[in-house]
Amino acid sequence: MAEEHADWSSNSNDAVHISLVTPAEGGTKAIHTFNPKFTYPIFGDEERIFGYQGLKINLRYNVCDMRPGLQISYTKKFKTVGETSPTDLKAVLEPFLPKTAFEKSAVFDAAILDASYADWKPPGELWKTIQSGDQTYEIWKGSLADLVVKQMVKRIQILVPFFIEGGTFIDLQDPALDRWTVFFLYQKKIVEASKSAYLFMGYSTIYRYFYYQPLTTTPSEQRISHPANLDFSLPLPAPTQPTFSSRSRISQFVILPPFQGGGNGSRFYNAIFDYYLHDPLTIEITVEDPNEQFDDLRDLNDLTLLRTLPEFNALHINTSSAPRPKSPVPRDIVDSIALETLRRKMKIAPRQFYRVVEMHLLTKIPTTVRQSLLLEQERKVEKDAGLAGKKKEYRLWQLWVKKRLYKHNKDMLIQLDRVERIEKLEQALGGVEADYARLLRAAETRGNPRVEGNGEGASGSGEGRGEKNGKRSSPDDEMEGAEAPAVKKVKFAK
Repeated sequence: MAEEHADWSSNSNDAVHISLVTPAEGGTKAIHTFNPKFTYPIFGDEERIFGYQGLKINLRYNVCDMRPGLQISYTKKFKTVGETSPTDLKAVLEPFLPKTAFEKSAVFDAAILDASYADWKPPGELWKTIQSGDQTYEIWKGSLADLVVKQMVKRIQILVPFFIEGGTFIDLQDPALDRWTVFFLYQKKIVEASKSAYLFMGYSTIYRYFYYQPLTTTPSEQRISHPANLDFSLPLPAPTQPTFSSRSRISQFVILPPFQGGGNGSRFYNAIFDYYLHDPLTIEITVEDPNEQFDDLRDLNDLTLLRTLPEFNALHINTSSAPRPKSPVPRDIVDSIALETLRRKMKIAPRQFYRVVEMHLLTKIPTTVRQSLLLEQERKVEKDAGLAGKKKEYRLWQLWVKKRLYKHNKDMLIQLDRVERIEKLEQALGGVEADYARLLRAAETRGNPRVEGNGEGASGSGEGRGEKNGKRSSPDDEMEGAEAPAVKKVKFAK
């Protein structure tokens, strides 16, 4: 009777264990073991597995080439009654793992004990080596059209739904795989001669979108500068890599949990950014559907990078600008030509660039002035002649930010009456300023040349599970009132 009432349901997040395994005396040993953050794409929205007691699903990975090996153990298994049967774990996991993952444990152990791993190198080519104290990190890169890179992605792509909210797989049958570039982050260690020196820490995928650039000359002014070569045969050979101007978009970005919190996310992001910053075909660097943690990492590192540039530090609020009631916001609050020139030089997407500029310009305004809306601070500012100019600068900064917020949310705001529109902009501005203050405190605390941070993931597909999908939200992200009309439930984007 006791068995009839036993709990046969397991939490899939707790049941799944991911281990990084290395050869050891007498076999293998796990050097890191951790649980996934999400398992609903695999086991359903409830993240439950039925039919087992004491269930443990151990997904072992060789530390260097990430060869997977699956081990499933349990103390009891539910006996099928009618149409009620235990979850078929192998059938559920097969779409997410390569066939080698389901080989016997002895095969996996024998494979990673192979002495040839002593000479093993990551797939692709070495892009950058980073020395931090006594630690050495390497970033390798390769095209997804490369079979070795493709095999690696097949092995590790289950990490995307495990750690990225709403993340989905790349279609590895896509004929345009050459548009995908994969970056791998490794730590390189000094080890025994029979072992690999490489420890896998994370990876990222970047996709090249065609970036249309208007012609700078009229068609009649263009001339062919070389003779046409009509000596070709069909079919034409596939290009080895894209040769068109592109917007390079970070699609997936994963740092494994054991390596988060030590600045590894920032090291990896900066290395990827540096590559595309110097890539002549990349016109703009973007991120697809970033979560809140990646947003923070990106903001802080972009700010730190831009602050190394004299032209960025020279940006300022033009206090001679004179806004007029019921007139458009003046265009001369900040030098728009200088802004756009710098943005194009650094290849940062417009919205991201202007957010970082706003953050930077806010640091030039004293905290006492920023708090001047409080009655006590208002009186102090009025008495201090030196702060009077800063007060105007602050008002102009607010006006400039509101202009961007209005432009970004125009379709939603024009549905509101004037009073509500002003109120929503004020609320959004307060949320933006509070968020900037939080990020600036983090930047000051860390104070490294390139800021450290976790950077868990940036999802490139899917809507995610919840409404917010792990994104940063301001107090004004959603209109108040559950029973409000549809127009009042529209999200307000920063």
